[in-house]
Amino acid sequence: MELSLSLGYLLSIYGSDRLRSLEDAACLCKGAGFDFVDYSPICQGDAWEADVCREREILERAGLAVEQTHAPFNRYGFYSAEEFPERFRRLFVASRILGAKAVVVHADEYRPIGRYDVREALTFTYEFLAPYVEYAAKHDLIVAVENLCEDFYPAYPQIDGKSRFTSRLEELLGVIERFHSPAVGCCWDFGHANLAFGREGMGAALAQALPYVCCTHVHDNYQGRDLHLPPFFGEIDWARQMALLKQGGYAGKLSFEMVYGVFPETLLPMWLQNLRATGEALKAMFAGA
Repeated sequence: MELSLSLGYLLSIYGSDRLRSLEDAACLCKGAGFDFVDYSPICQGDAWEADVCREREILERAGLAVEQTHAPFNRYGFYSAEEFPERFRRLFVASRILGAKAVVVHADEYRPIGRYDVREALTFTYEFLAPYVEYAAKHDLIVAVENLCEDFYPAYPQIDGKSRFTSRLEELLGVIERFHSPAVGCCWDFGHANLAFGREGMGAALAQALPYVCCTHVHDNYQGRDLHLPPFFGEIDWARQMALLKQGGYAGKLSFEMVYGVFPETLLPMWLQNLRATGEALKAMFAGA
């Protein structure tokens, strides 16, 4: 088992509005002992494909391979209705250029109005993702549907306790099984699983999803908040989760999805080394299960 890191997390610089260069971020990542990254290009401008090609060269020179990317999502209104489909399409093309194995997607673009209809949501999601699944199948990519959790976003009031599709296991599996294709799998997000199923229930959920799990988002949380903390900073039983992965024959990477906070430059290398050591502890749990 190998480790991967969300490279975009390293682009922010403490105390500055300026972004770190991809070269410097890649060097930090490699210096901490990571060989694989989760990286999603912005894909803006007329020359975006050439930009992605240059980024691939930068990562290859640094000795990093892109394990997975993350498609844009629009639950929080980042993009206009006209812009979003093109951003989504570009990310799939970029993933092919980068040599990624999987494109992680949020299957939550369905917006319930008046009622939460699971069949309607599944049909909408299938039709939305179908062209990208077809593209993935042609280019040796996997569309990895991520398990989500209710986020109580005020723009989408809950209906019977629901507003976000694939926050429930049967919805997640329903999407994957509707396609019934080797080009569709699951990105198992441990933090989301803790929020959706609880510390005791997340193991049973993982066991059911494991036949489809091809990649991961590794992070921790507590008190019902999606905090994206390193493992062991929250309430997840990591030994149990690693044992389940081992029992299920998981052969993918453990990919840290760090999101919040920015470390000062003097602390960042040490923190990355600690994160790498944390990953080694998880690997030892996996091996010893």
